[in-house]
Amino acid sequence: MKKVSAFKKFFVLNIHRFLLNKIFKPFVNMNIKPLPFELIRGSKCLLIAPHPDDESIGCGGIMNLYPSCFDIVCLTHGNNSVRHEEFEKAMKIISPNNYGMMNLYDKDVISGYNEFKNIPVCEYDYIFVPYIYDQHRDHKAVSILLKRLLDEEDIHPKKTLKIVFYEVWSAINTPNYYTDISSVITKKILCISQHKSQDGAGFAKRITGLNSYRGMQKNSEYSEAFLVLNYTDFCDIVDFLEN
Repeated sequence: MKKVSAFKKFFVLNIHRFLLNKIFKPFVNMNIKPLPFELIRGSKCLLIAPHPDDESIGCGGIMNLYPSCFDIVCLTHGNNSVRHEEFEKAMKIISPNNYGMMNLYDKDVISGYNEFKNIPVCEYDYIFVPYIYDQHRDHKAVSILLKRLLDEEDIHPKKTLKIVFYEVWSAINTPNYYTDISSVITKKILCISQHKSQDGAGFAKRITGLNSYRGMQKNSEYSEAFLVLNYTDFCDIVDFLEN
């Protein structure tokens, strides 16, 4: 059997430790035992959706549980008026505190900082964004733009600010909070189904499968899973992704 040199063993072991540290460092100080995610009355939440339907797919449950807590900003209109109308229909079901739509370009959200920077992020307790490792360029772009905005010298977010990753196209591998949405699953399905141009009915069926699985993990019928981070851990993850 071929012997492995002591130097090679040392090199491989330390590279392994370095990579693990880089990847998991943002999670070290987190409570990774999933907890119930329940908003208290008066919580101010901003949900940022890259496209019409992302908001309903990822957070249609928690928004229907706490509609008055949420302001919703959709960054693109899907490059057509139909998707704008579908978004309006979903909003009528949810009845959030406030909502609006920007005019950034689909598949090029990253270039829209000049508009994005007008979002009043410092007013909120929670900012909901798509999971940064989601497999869509616009979904990743939201976190990059948000960090850039929070890093601005004249922006002073609350010290208690939490960034909340939600699931759209990729499951969160280390969720630390769950919300039982069993009582509003019908309304969530109805919200997703409004986005008919994107096969809303098909998406609803698939997403309720994910929510059913998340419910199984937390002894409920249906749940939404989230990764809730403080500002420092959020910045560490974005930096790691960009570097």
